[in-house]
Amino acid sequence: MYFVLYNSSGAKGGYRLVCLPQQASGDAGGMPFFRKWKFLAVFLMAVFSAAMFSTAHAQHETGEYRSVLEQGKAAGIDADRLEGLITRAQQRGVSPDQLQSMVGPAVELAQNDLPYASVLQKALEGMAKRVPAGSIRMVTEDIAGGITRSAAIVDPWLARSEVAAMASAGRGDRETGAMMREYRRSFIEHGSYAFQQNTEEQTVRDFLDQSLTPNVVERNAIASVAAGLRALPEMPTSQDDPGTSIRLLVRALNAGFTPGEIQQLPDAFRSAQFHSQLPADRVARGLDHQLSENIPASHILENLFQGNVGGGPPGFTPPGLDRRGERGSDRARDRRPVTPPPHN
Repeated sequence: MYFVLYNSSGAKGGYRLVCLPQQASGDAGGMPFFRKWKFLAVFLMAVFSAAMFSTAHAQHETGEYRSVLEQGKAAGIDADRLEGLITRAQQRGVSPDQLQSMVGPAVELAQNDLPYASVLQKALEGMAKRVPAGSIRMVTEDIAGGITRSAAIVDPWLARSEVAAMASAGRGDRETGAMMREYRRSFIEHGSYAFQQNTEEQTVRDFLDQSLTPNVVERNAIASVAAGLRALPEMPTSQDDPGTSIRLLVRALNAGFTPGEIQQLPDAFRSAQFHSQLPADRVARGLDHQLSENIPASHILENLFQGNVGGGPPGFTPPGLDRRGERGSDRARDRRPVTPPPHN
């Protein structure tokens, strides 16, 4: 409360003190003014502290991501690949520790001078699909294991004199060492792919050993052999009868199939199954027959894609191949083949 001089009559000296009640201020029923400022100051300090903590945490994480990058570079991994992987990890909320677990197998491969690109690619694909980090790690470890197993087979094979001679003859203007590194990477990756498709190690060994026929070596057809190794697990006979797949691919190599033609052979085989409704072993016999007749590779592929199993006129099937009681399974008939791609 407070007092004021009040003159009700207007006469001189007619002033008197009047007690007025205290008016409700804007803070009535609320927080006093100084307490509001105190609360605001505490709130601002909390926000500032949180921001500082967030910044420090971000800097710490950035440092850990940088550690992953430096470790990979030290192992020999391409820096651009790693930086792209780190960027994707940050976008997907993958922590540095999780990223390290994913790319760890690639680092180990690089340290042992083994191909690592497929491991990094699989980690990138997994993050793009938001696959859990633990699941990605399992896949990358599996791929890395296949690469290591493949190298144990491929390296001794590449060291053989006839293989080195083929690689050297086909190097063109490229330096021999660079050419051999390129072939080594290709063969190791193809062998690893075969293992992922449940191909036995002995099957890979047998194919590589049997592929070195005098005709293949004389033609320096090492690129076709590499294509054959890639096609090996795709051949419809490979799971139940890998020996047949090896024989057919080696015969195709001897017949002068180019790498592109070798790559088409599994699809052509499946197309022949689809159109002829014959089981795989009968189609294999038909392909054997065509190869023995010295039919050009392009014609053999065309025949197979059209369902002409044994060559000759359209619809012709050599004696012993048309066994109607042994038609292919419904599953084989229902699998429509792809359109044949252009070949080299």
